[in-house]
Amino acid sequence: MATRPSAVIIGAGASGMVSALLLAMHGYRVSIVERAKEPGVTLRGFLKSRVYFDSGVHFVGELSPHGVLTAYLRYLGIRDLPSVEFDRNCFETVRFSDRGDFSLAADYDKMLAGLCADFPAEKEGIHRYMADVKAAYYSSAFHTLQGSPIRDETDPRWHIPLQDYIAGYIRDPWLQALLAIPCLYHGVSPENVSFLQHARVAGTHFGGVRTFAQGGLSLVKALEQRLAEEGVVLHCNRSAVQIHCKSEGTLSEVELDNGERLGCSVVIYTGHPGFLPQMLPEKALRPTAVNRMHQLYDGMSAHLLYLSGGTEPPLLLDKKNFLYCQHARSFTEAFKPLHRGTAGPFYIMPGPSVLNRESGQFDSIDFVAAIPCDAAEYRAFYGTGNGKRPSAYRTQKKQRLKELYASLCRTVPEIEGLRLVDGATPATLQKYLYSPGAGMYGVAHDITQFNPLPVTRVAGLFVAGQAVTGPGVMGATISAFLACGYLLDHQNLLNGVRTCR
Repeated sequence: MATRPSAVIIGAGASGMVSALLLAMHGYRVSIVERAKEPGVTLRGFLKSRVYFDSGVHFVGELSPHGVLTAYLRYLGIRDLPSVEFDRNCFETVRFSDRGDFSLAADYDKMLAGLCADFPAEKEGIHRYMADVKAAYYSSAFHTLQGSPIRDETDPRWHIPLQDYIAGYIRDPWLQALLAIPCLYHGVSPENVSFLQHARVAGTHFGGVRTFAQGGLSLVKALEQRLAEEGVVLHCNRSAVQIHCKSEGTLSEVELDNGERLGCSVVIYTGHPGFLPQMLPEKALRPTAVNRMHQLYDGMSAHLLYLSGGTEPPLLLDKKNFLYCQHARSFTEAFKPLHRGTAGPFYIMPGPSVLNRESGQFDSIDFVAAIPCDAAEYRAFYGTGNGKRPSAYRTQKKQRLKELYASLCRTVPEIEGLRLVDGATPATLQKYLYSPGAGMYGVAHDITQFNPLPVTRVAGLFVAGQAVTGPGVMGATISAFLACGYLLDHQNLLNGVRTCR
């Protein structure tokens, strides 16, 4: 009887759990190493004052019954995971301080019609730009489940900065800002993200936007159940400290912080790429690759305010998100250093208790307000979260959250009655995301840096995660299929997913 190949997955976020499940489904003996006490720590959300806050999964594209993400989940054996839909006619309300409110639909045709109605002089440019977004989104086989999964057939024009691409079609500054709003979903400024990368995030909303009815915790539980069914072994509260290779350069084992060694012929690393070189033998990677990984920087950081109050949401937030932008600050400034956040932008999102309140399963409704900021003011406190935080940090956090909450209430009077229950700072993100730059989405997909490829110089070592493909549950899932496809055949995997659609 042939020996089953063995694999170690480093990191039990969405990409790590999906990678482990894929390999186990195809005959591998799989172990996952996770430094947190349980898998999916950033997806689980948390309870505070008897209110559940979905801190890691705010909204998800392609989750409709015919959505691509739904097909991926079905292929993994996760079926009928309940989801709830945002208002398709008005997924987002965007308020400019000097121009009023604009509604953005979560539907390609409705969004197109709405933008043309609000900006009739820009109709031709809107049609051309939106058609390009759609074409760029569907140029990926991982979104269409058709064509070659690893052949790049994208238009060279799509690799220029988003800001320049929009300006090639649109003159109105407010419309330019509206089309760049999805930068908040990937954390990179319109000046620095390519049009293609942006389109592959923005395009996920063209078929409606949903979230899991019971929050991100329900997705984690479903993945945990499937991992158990496939015999995957979890090593939680453990860190991988060294990846060992044989003399000929092939993988041999992964060493944990307690001295345990896990034999393997495959490793999929899903942590921050900057930490990978130190785990490998010297010269395992080319010096240029090591330098690039060490120089990677994160995207936008933020304060997160967790709000609650009553059982009925403000009309402004009833199954829809809200964004406020101040005219005195261009939208791109939200992504620049030295930005404290008190002037906005303010992005407020209803949680599953709002979208699913008819179920009667939630005692109180919840909202998350994301306020982009410069992470540097908390850098002195990075790495202090394993025990009680220093008093200086606690004082600073309390003061900043109070300041931001007051600014939010003054700016958006409709949220009167929502109380501040808790909050997160860039230091919180650094702790739970284990990301050196405290970016909400980890490594920035910035045109000025080289994001890691899934394949490495070390045979059997692959990289997955948001840093490779893109943000969110969708990006993490695709990255797992991309990495595992080098072992299991990309085309076979996508053919299997297509049968589940």
